Amino acid sequence: MNYKEIEYKYWASCSKEDFLSKIEYAVAKKLPEVRMPEVKYVVSCDDYYNRANEDGKDFVRFRKGGGQYELTLKRKEQENVVRKEINLDVSGNEDSAVVEFLTLSGYLKSFQVYKEAWIWYFDDCVLSYYTLSDGRSVIELEAISYSSVKEGVTSIGKWEKWLKLHDEQKESRSLYEIFTDEMSDSIDIKLVDTK
Repeated sequence: MNYKEIEYKYWASCSKEDFLSKIEYAVAKKLPEVRMPEVKYVVSCDDYYNRANEDGKDFVRFRKGGGQYELTLKRKEQENVVRKEINLDVSGNEDSAVVEFLTLSGYLKSFQVYKEAWIWYFDDCVLSYYTLSDGRSVIELEAISYSSVKEGVTSIGKWEKWLKLHDEQKESRSLYEIFTDEMSDSIDIKLVDTK
């Protein structure tokens, strides 16, 4: 399915090591014929750009990490589990050229997010655990290799069950929405405090 992203996101209450143990246990019990994949470790800086004259739903992420540059445009389809997503590899360009392109397209830099990520690739799902620069950690399950939305949702639902993530707090917002909401709340608090 072209340009679809199907994922679940959780605020992690477990450590990365505990999450790895959950993966290893699930693989041993449910997929004994599958070899445990090597973890991919990536540190990235995500710059979020939005159009100043719009409602904040139109944004572009400029990711720099793992030796690559990538522009991402997302649109929700069914809450935040199913999205339309287009990722463009812009690694052959200079940072300043990408920023100028976004600026000329009417986008302004809104904020920046740093994260450290550990990623495991399975045939039907990508499992990731990442820690934000403020210390909060997130678990993501992203479906891959599916032929329908139902199949993709079933795949991540299966991993959710196998990893026993029912105790983790599910997050329906994207990172862009989370940080935008938090910045808005911070502005509201400052306005209240100045009275």
